[in-house]
Amino acid sequence: MPQRDLERYTLGDDGLIVEKVGSWAVDKLKLVTDYVYISGAPRKGFLDTGAAYIDPFCGAGRSLIKDTTTFIDGSPVAAFKRAIESPGRFTSIAISDGDDVLLAAATQRLTALSAPVRSFAGPASESMPKIVQSLDRHGLHLAFLDPYNLGALSFDLFEQLAKLRHIDVIAHVSVSDLQRNADRYTDRAYEQFDRFAPGWRRQVNPDVNLTAFRAAILRYWSERISALGLPQAKHRELIRGGQGQRLYWLILLSRHQLAHKFWEKVSSAARSPMFDGF
Repeated sequence: MPQRDLERYTLGDDGLIVEKVGSWAVDKLKLVTDYVYISGAPRKGFLDTGAAYIDPFCGAGRSLIKDTTTFIDGSPVAAFKRAIESPGRFTSIAISDGDDVLLAAATQRLTALSAPVRSFAGPASESMPKIVQSLDRHGLHLAFLDPYNLGALSFDLFEQLAKLRHIDVIAHVSVSDLQRNADRYTDRAYEQFDRFAPGWRRQVNPDVNLTAFRAAILRYWSERISALGLPQAKHRELIRGGQGQRLYWLILLSRHQLAHKFWEKVSSAARSPMFDGF
């Protein structure tokens, strides 16, 4: 394996590169794959026009839980396998990653499973227009956006996905990044908020307490996303770290009420429907 940060990467049990992840990644993947499974029946009706799984932050396709010897499938592999078990498979697995080595590993792992994988090189903002262009806009598609920070969850990704008539999006919105760096990101030297929520400086007052500011940024982002025709599900699934710290939300966006009903069934909304805000 080429020289890399050994705190983050190692060789997997299949000889390919893997990333080390926290144990909470299991919770994240369970929710995503449960949604893949429950949405299989309607997906079955779109096999002619296409039913793609879109993962522009795909990583290596396999991970190692930190401080253990336990390997787990990454999101594109886990989603593909779960769809096979559901009534409706994916007709294509469209993946991308800004790291060519990770993308190659994910592609190799999916190919070994005979998955209908299509790889798109480059960071998400560059690859997403190509992915969307390659799909039938009348198909039923599912996108999982799982970036490392808010800046990478750029608004243009949603603008591209909104071009697809039937699209469900599960997005990872970093609570920890918002909590740690909100004050710093208001500085014009930083573009994270500008990428995440363009135009926020004209609509959100930064001269309030941080809790109110963070809530206002997220509210503005939600309004912009809804204006694209991608309304947000009422429940945001909060993923916590090993010490109970708030890490990120998984948020469902979809035009279709059936998708929202599915989300309520597979998320913790079924047990505790209370909104988890700031």
